[in-house]
Amino acid sequence: MMRPRNWHPLLVLLHWLTVVLIAVQYGLSRLMGDETRDLLSRFALYQWHKSFGLTLAGLVLLRLAARRLLEAPRPVPMPCWQRIAAETVQGGLYLCLLALPVTGFLMAAAAPIQIPTLFFGLFSVPHPIGPDQAVYDAMLRAHAMLFDIMAALAFIHAGAALLHQFVLRDGLIQRMWFGRP
Repeated sequence: MMRPRNWHPLLVLLHWLTVVLIAVQYGLSRLMGDETRDLLSRFALYQWHKSFGLTLAGLVLLRLAARRLLEAPRPVPMPCWQRIAAETVQGGLYLCLLALPVTGFLMAAAAPIQIPTLFFGLFSVPHPIGPDQAVYDAMLRAHAMLFDIMAALAFIHAGAALLHQFVLRDGLIQRMWFGRP
């Protein structure tokens, strides 16, 4: 049986949901840092950020499981170094997408001021640890650094996709979209 030309529609959907949620998370993080906002609106922004972060973690785990179960499309012909670079960037993105929610959740749990994590206001997510300034500071630094790394990798990933689309014209980008090639 021949491998498909495109990624499975579930993987395409999860890919683009991940992209949208990352953009939402970035926007929320910018708003959260606005100290001119009143405490109630900042509390709501933090809760939304934590809820979307946990949702993103779940989507990434689902995406990894789906990648194991669903057949990958035929590889696009490219030099070995490009394939290695693509796999390295994608692996780095997955690592960041898994580590960011972990560091964010541990940061919230270790925060000096304990604020519950309310998943979209539906229920409280228990924190695995209590206040710990050293853990909080370490997770804050790690969370910021991981975001910067993920942003750099995402720009490389998107740039490579655009290179394939508009310069190499090899149809690579259509594989991660809905419908036929």
